[in-house]
Amino acid sequence: MQVASHIILSKEIIERKLQRMAYEIYERNEQASKLILAGIADRGTVVARKIESLLKQVAPFEVIFTEIQIDKAHPLTSSWQPRVPFENEVVIVVDDVANTGRTLFYAMKPFMEAIPATLQTLVLIDRQHKIYPVHIDYTGYSLATTLQEQIFVKTEGEEILYAYIS
Repeated sequence: MQVASHIILSKEIIERKLQRMAYEIYERNEQASKLILAGIADRGTVVARKIESLLKQVAPFEVIFTEIQIDKAHPLTSSWQPRVPFENEVVIVVDDVANTGRTLFYAMKPFMEAIPATLQTLVLIDRQHKIYPVHIDYTGYSLATTLQEQIFVKTEGEEILYAYIS
């Protein structure tokens, strides 16, 4: 059976949403001297790199990128450690799509072993089906879907091409 899918965000719309989120981050954290963007591999890192580039154009504070490696199917077996010190720093955990909040929840575990100044979250698309205690601070697009529908973000290298639902 063929599953129908359609584009919900074009590249141009995604770029505008990323720009808006970068300004929101700057406004909320303008007193910071440093900000750490922790992108969840794979597509979350692409989103984080885009935000990093945009923030470096508008914000006076230092922006540092780090990648979170987590096995999304078995998050308890993932034991990654941040590559940059984050104690007393502003940390934003970034992913492409928030479904149940599970991946974001487990990705934050190492950050709880030390004390960042703030721990924030950013997703390009929030599906609003949280079953984990995760609050999304920066959302590009919020979308109510059925549990059967899936949201995908299509990337190619460091580019975000579009997002679609199927």
